[in-house]
Amino acid sequence: MSRLTHRSLRPRHQQGQALLETAITLPLMLLLLLGFLAVLVRVEAQIELDTATSLAAAAAVSAPVGSSLSSDYATRTWAGTLRQSSYLKPTRLDGCGTYELDQTVTCRGLASLDYRQTPMALVVPVSLTIDSTATARGSRYRSR
Repeated sequence: MSRLTHRSLRPRHQQGQALLETAITLPLMLLLLLGFLAVLVRVEAQIELDTATSLAAAAAVSAPVGSSLSSDYATRTWAGTLRQSSYLKPTRLDGCGTYELDQTVTCRGLASLDYRQTPMALVVPVSLTIDSTATARGSRYRSR
């Protein structure tokens, strides 16, 4: 019995070493985890912006041919799609002009990704500007 008790007792310097290793390792692991999550938030924001820009281009070609409504449809669709998350703010949508028959519409969307609205602000305390481009072509067989 005394042998078992003797083995379970560690010298004080080993206990201090384990505490020091834990004190160094835990914050580093937390920073790595938050950094990984920051990358995931960036990827998700890019996918959301790509989707909104694609929907804006599709909305632009759904307007009547030659109508100034193309730009309005695109802008409203784009802004409405990006209002879902608090950390991704729409900046501007360019290039969604008037749709003409047998022409393509190309839209370029810009948005600001604000990490300060997320817990990842500990690792990335800045805002990033991200952009996306999408092209749409209306059907040749649709009514005008």
